[in-house]
Amino acid sequence: MANVCELESRVAVVRRWLSNTSKPWALILDNADDPRLDLSPYFPVGNRGVILITSRNPECKVHSSIGSYELGAMSTDESVTLMLKTVGVHDLSSRPVRETARPVVLTLGCLALAITQAGAVIRQGRCRMEEYCTLYTRRRKELLSQKAIQGGEDYQYAVYTTWEVSRQMIEEMSSEAGQDALELLQIFSFLHHEGISEEIFSRAWHALRNDMQSGWMLSHLPKIVLRLSNQGWDADTLRAAISVLLSFSLIYRDKDNLIYMHPLVHTWVRDRLDPSDEETAWIQTTSMTALSIPWTFQIADYSFRQALLPHIDTCLGFPNEGIFYLEDIGEDCQRMATSFALVYREVGRFQKALELGERVVKAYKRTIGEEHPETLRSIYNLATNFYEAGRVQEALQFTERLVEVYKRTLGEEHPDTLRSIHILANSYNKAGRVQEALQFTERVVEVYKRTLGEEHPYTLRSIHNLTISYSAAGRVQEALQLMERVVEARKRILGEEHPNTLRSIHNLAYYYRKAGRQEALQLMERVVEVRKRILGEEHPETLCSIHVLQNWGLQTPGQAILLNTQIPQGRKLINSFTRLWKKLT
Repeated sequence: MANVCELESRVAVVRRWLSNTSKPWALILDNADDPRLDLSPYFPVGNRGVILITSRNPECKVHSSIGSYELGAMSTDESVTLMLKTVGVHDLSSRPVRETARPVVLTLGCLALAITQAGAVIRQGRCRMEEYCTLYTRRRKELLSQKAIQGGEDYQYAVYTTWEVSRQMIEEMSSEAGQDALELLQIFSFLHHEGISEEIFSRAWHALRNDMQSGWMLSHLPKIVLRLSNQGWDADTLRAAISVLLSFSLIYRDKDNLIYMHPLVHTWVRDRLDPSDEETAWIQTTSMTALSIPWTFQIADYSFRQALLPHIDTCLGFPNEGIFYLEDIGEDCQRMATSFALVYREVGRFQKALELGERVVKAYKRTIGEEHPETLRSIYNLATNFYEAGRVQEALQFTERLVEVYKRTLGEEHPDTLRSIHILANSYNKAGRVQEALQFTERVVEVYKRTLGEEHPYTLRSIHNLTISYSAAGRVQEALQLMERVVEARKRILGEEHPNTLRSIHNLAYYYRKAGRQEALQLMERVVEVRKRILGEEHPETLCSIHVLQNWGLQTPGQAILLNTQIPQGRKLINSFTRLWKKLT
């Protein structure tokens, strides 16, 4: 501007000239993306001008005097229209043509710059619209790194180049936050691109601080987590790095304050890594994710593990072998796999939990022997997975052997022995061997009451299972009375919406139904409502409660009407059950 006005090339001179001119003026500060740049020295004074700032840095909103506007993602329809215009299609309303373009724009995350680049590739005849997604799969990095010569717009960078410029600017920062930001960017690229929480880092840090970790684990965690472990948990350090990435619009925060990335940014970060750096970043992310998984069972723990599922899927989807790509490191690999299996089991992904559990058992048997404590614990976890998956015979096969070994090596009242007897009794119940289940469960309840007290979680769990045996044996009134006590204690100790409390309420409603008591339906409706909200509509336990309601509602016309009128969208709930159940199984 100084050159055009034949003035000295100094900001102050240009600003003074605009401030003093009698004519109206407009000043556009375009692509003001560098968060290190203070824009205020560029602002003229007076009331005769208008200043427009375009930036990817959300902090620029501080300069707003009449408001700001954030250009969010384009809708799918808008993206399709842009694609067709870029390609040169004249009939923008043609439904078949729009449907052909739809998968292309969805693949590109409806990102305008990526769409214009893809349109240029198609326009130049390198592929047809319907072939682009296949070409993208094979040559993504090349397609997103090259800018068309006749692009039709004046933006100087290709998609990947745009983000590379931002990364270089972060790299040039002398601050620790900048270096942490670059590390976070790589970690985020091996998590799912949505729903990334600070809690993953904080829980990993607390596990690192509170539990003894191996030398391998300590040498394969992100540097930011290791540094925080020496200083004490400091959310400000993590948030400073996050703020750097936010300022370049490489990441965003959603309404729940969770972090998300555009899918193409997510893939760009990985694409720019060489194989060695890629492996290092994956190992750091996988180790931190596994370390963050708690083996405690409060409501917040269940919720955290459930939210972690898409990140675990992303981590394990990188190498073909998943976590067992690290099998040569030994016990750390087995421990991480066991933690991941816990998450899969809790969300009802039993097949995945079983695959992990079986590999862990085989590895332990091969390396440390069949009766080593770690091997036996892995067998217990595998037996639990088989039981939860409904594969009762496999559960019995493992658990009967486990109980025999524990009794012989640890004694009949050791906690590990009692835990294995608990699973064995449950399996006997499912197999219809009610008297054997009763015999084992009554013994476990007696020991737990004597050694732990009547309201210890283990005692309540064993009493819960004892009521199942009573009910199966036709002793419904005893089952009902015991379960009422369990529900009351669990509500008071764990909370009304804890998964274990809901299991007990579900069973209590079932016993009420068998006893002909009217409150059964209301209780089960409540369980369905809470489970849908906490566990999700397609979780096996939610489906189980829905299935019970379905059966109750369809047994008589009056009950069917009651079900439909008392449950919001009751008929829709019933009709969806079969579809969801088939999808799960």
